[in-house]
Amino acid sequence: MPLSHYLTLSRTLVLQASSKDEALKELALALCRHDPVLDVETVMRAINDREHAVSSRIAPRIALPHALVSGYNRQTLAVGYSPAGISWDSPGGGGVNLVVMSVCGEALADAHIRMLAELAGTLQDENTLERLTGAGTNWQVYEVLRGGVEIPPPADARKVQLCRYLAEHAAALARQSGAGSVMVLADDRVPLCFLEDWPDDVPLILAADDAATHLPEAEEPLTVLSVPMGHLRRAHRVKLAFLFALSNALLEAGETVVCASGEPGSGVLSNLELVEVAREFDTFLTLRPQIGGGDLSHHVLDRVLHIATSLAREGREGRPVGAIFILGDYENVQKRCRQLVMNPFRGYPENDRNVLDPSLEETVKEFSRIDGAFLIRGDGVIMSMGAFIQTEGAESLAPGLGARHAAALAITASTRALSICLSESTRRVSLFHGGKLIMTLDQAAH
Repeated sequence: MPLSHYLTLSRTLVLQASSKDEALKELALALCRHDPVLDVETVMRAINDREHAVSSRIAPRIALPHALVSGYNRQTLAVGYSPAGISWDSPGGGGVNLVVMSVCGEALADAHIRMLAELAGTLQDENTLERLTGAGTNWQVYEVLRGGVEIPPPADARKVQLCRYLAEHAAALARQSGAGSVMVLADDRVPLCFLEDWPDDVPLILAADDAATHLPEAEEPLTVLSVPMGHLRRAHRVKLAFLFALSNALLEAGETVVCASGEPGSGVLSNLELVEVAREFDTFLTLRPQIGGGDLSHHVLDRVLHIATSLAREGREGRPVGAIFILGDYENVQKRCRQLVMNPFRGYPENDRNVLDPSLEETVKEFSRIDGAFLIRGDGVIMSMGAFIQTEGAESLAPGLGARHAAALAITASTRALSICLSESTRRVSLFHGGKLIMTLDQAAH
């Protein structure tokens, strides 16, 4: 995988550090800022232990500090670019301009080694640093490393002004209405400069694709929520953001929230609405015992929704595909399923078949072309794919639905699982739980 596969804008920095220790601390803070599982002291201790054993310099002007962290179940990295260069204590001397810090859970050590090898190959491209010359903002560094050849221009001044204006009104409306917080939905084109001036007395939830979030320096009360919004319609982005906020226990049933959003691809915030959570999203509240505190991790739901919405948008080889993902309550789900084809995940170690591993995404998408459902344990381990859901009376339980959707709904009526169904004909993503349709997600028109 190229560097762009692992890159996120919220963890891409123009380094302010003038020393190696400062640079490592700056990147560790970026890694931990929005990941509650990680803490800076643990990351710094693991990174420094390895730095003392062997230098992280992998090429002239490039360093790749990395470490395994106990109790962590993901691979993540932060990238820092120093235009002036930073002195690095390795043989040969000289400064380092590009620093990529990577941490990984001990259980994913093998996958981490493969990722490091891929990154090393990408970073040693002699043109990488040349293309970064002149980059002065986090966004410019991110765009260049993601594949841009030239330094992109700064954000449009008019869009910045409009977003600041709407953000000011959102904060004022929250105060006047007694709303508990403001939620801002931002895609990769929305400038977030207004965060620098956000008032301390109004709690803010920023919902954005993790790979598209450009965060200026901002203090509390900012909470960042990673939501796979992609090219979804605006109204469906709002639904998905509230689902994730509730499953992460960021909102309560009795709250009122001011929601600021914009049309997909517009690059501006243009809509303000006052949302009463219990009245407008009461069906989502039924999921809370199952997600996060129950059998199903919200990280797994996040990841599978990202894959499903990506498949809805892209298909495979230019053609739409249909798929079913059954999440959680595996012990009961497996009793109601049988294999249609040989299970391609059978016999592999659990660490090599966890849907949270980003390197597995293309494999999952490719297997989605095969008939049958993915059965995914609540912690993300893919137990099987190509499974046939044996649920009698599914059609009578869900009249008007096709066979795939009827089966996806019916399995949730007889288990505590959540199912995600992608329609091949409409490219609509549907979520079912408790024998009910919880939410549908449609792509925006282009």
